[in-house]
Amino acid sequence: MKEHGLSGLLGAGTTWNGDLVFDGRVRIDGRFEGRITSSDFLEVGPTGEVRGQVEATQVLVAGLIEGGVVARERVTVLECGRVRGRIEAPWVDVRPGAQIDAWVAAVRDLPAPEAQTP
Repeated sequence: MKEHGLSGLLGAGTTWNGDLVFDGRVRIDGRFEGRITSSDFLEVGPTGEVRGQVEATQVLVAGLIEGGVVARERVTVLECGRVRGRIEAPWVDVRPGAQIDAWVAAVRDLPAPEAQTP
């Protein structure tokens, strides 16, 4: 994982419906419904809720994702994280206490998600 600061934040108490396309590290602490596409790192914080489709290089889940998650490198579900739906990544790290109700595939050679200018 590249070590760098946040490029964007959807704060607690904020709701967004639609598509999010980004480069850099983005953290979701509010509610998001739609599609997220990134060539970089998505973090869903402990108060974050994502309902929809996620495509990123790395995904860290401390909150909730309902839908599909495709990561080019890694998905990490922390102790307080919850995923319902589908996970596809070469490396899936599920910490003790995490809740997973998902179809999971540890697959190699996923195509890179491409961030696009809206």
